[in-house]
Amino acid sequence: MSAADRLRPAADRLARGAGRLGPALARRATAWARRGHRDDLTGLAAHLGTLLRAALIALGLYLVARAVRATPSLMWVVAGVALLAAWRAGRPAPAKDDKKEAAEKTDEPPAEMPEEVAEEVPAEAAEEAPAEAPLPTREELALALRAVADPNAHTAALAAHMQLPADRVRAALKAARIPAGGQVRMGGVTSTGIKASNFPPLPPAESGDPTPVVVAGQDSNSSSSDAPRVVRGEGTVTIYDPAETHRHHKVA
Repeated sequence: MSAADRLRPAADRLARGAGRLGPALARRATAWARRGHRDDLTGLAAHLGTLLRAALIALGLYLVARAVRATPSLMWVVAGVALLAAWRAGRPAPAKDDKKEAAEKTDEPPAEMPEEVAEEVPAEAAEEAPAEAPLPTREELALALRAVADPNAHTAALAAHMQLPADRVRAALKAARIPAGGQVRMGGVTSTGIKASNFPPLPPAESGDPTPVVVAGQDSNSSSSDAPRVVRGEGTVTIYDPAETHRHHKVA
């Protein structure tokens, strides 16, 4: 191996370090100057610290240049410091394989997790994940729309009444096929909402229609004429059974 081959690794390290040294010094100088900014002040006063530090950096470079120019022998000192800094900055980064081997040598192997604990961990994680609440149903929307109608209902008012985000209310309206759009007037204000003509019907339990009561074991289609007839007299109560027209029961 020739002398040039033996010196090539050192020359490569110095060249690599010299390429890294300039940007690194510039970044450090810029960061140091920026730390002089005052966040508690405004205007030019806030930047005075940054300007002062930048002036100090420029002054330092100027003084070094003047000193070297006045005493050329100082160039050897500057060159030695620069070579040392380039040598340190040109240190080769460890390869990924070397990092992995070093980690394997220094780190202890992880303890195996018991099978019971390993089975419980995914289940607990699944339980901790919050499930998204279902969208309001068509019946719930119908009740809420009539609760806020004036005479129409704005989407924002509907969302505030149902205590839900507006996007979930819009998604629920779309899923329930309830038309919603702009230019809807509510309380004298025009905005996006649902017209009263597009309100869905109320569910049967809330509509107020009388629901026929059917006795257990009795057909719901039977007419009222099939019910027993009660006739009250003086001191007596007579019950006529429609199933037996020739019989009646008298109660004293």
